[in-house]
Amino acid sequence: MSSNTEEKQKRPRGRPKSIDLDQRQADIIEAGTDVFIELGYANTTVDIIAARCGISKRTFYDFYEAKGDLLSAALKARSGSVFDFPEAADGAALDTLLGQVFAVDDNEAPSPANMRQYFLAEVAWEATEFVPQLRQDFDMARAELASWLRGLSDKGRIISIDADAAATMLIGIVFGSLSIDRTGADLDVRAKRTKAYLGSSLKIFANGLLP
Repeated sequence: MSSNTEEKQKRPRGRPKSIDLDQRQADIIEAGTDVFIELGYANTTVDIIAARCGISKRTFYDFYEAKGDLLSAALKARSGSVFDFPEAADGAALDTLLGQVFAVDDNEAPSPANMRQYFLAEVAWEATEFVPQLRQDFDMARAELASWLRGLSDKGRIISIDADAAATMLIGIVFGSLSIDRTGADLDVRAKRTKAYLGSSLKIFANGLLP
């Protein structure tokens, strides 16, 4: 058998392994997201995540050094950033735009599935006290939010403001309230209460910025 033939036979063997590794990582992120949302950061352990994925702890550590690293990866898996930023030129109402930034879309029913990205960010925000990487993620997201607000101001969509202060205030409004019970509450109930609270809060904030 020629060396070229041997080469052709060997090449495909590596590809499925790469795909399997990518899928395994995606599965860990998916399962980890579920666990973080259900239990919160403090009560989530690598043992629980590994069991949910059907893998060993050793396999988990092949991908992530700690649960905080997984949470950071899950948080940015959708768009590479903590928040999404709609086009500043969009004609939508300001509170609607803000809802899109924080993954609370007005057009979606307040279900756990539709609130999934928000709940994950909420867990990550609470974990910033313990995980330096998450603090850095939110610091970068705050800077991106401030830049997005400046863009709105430049386009005349909002009044001229201190964008850095406004971004800090917004994040505090969205993630800093302890008025909603996040422990032990049914996820469907949490989704409805959270959606209603954020809808009202973002509308109040937005009305104060309108020119």
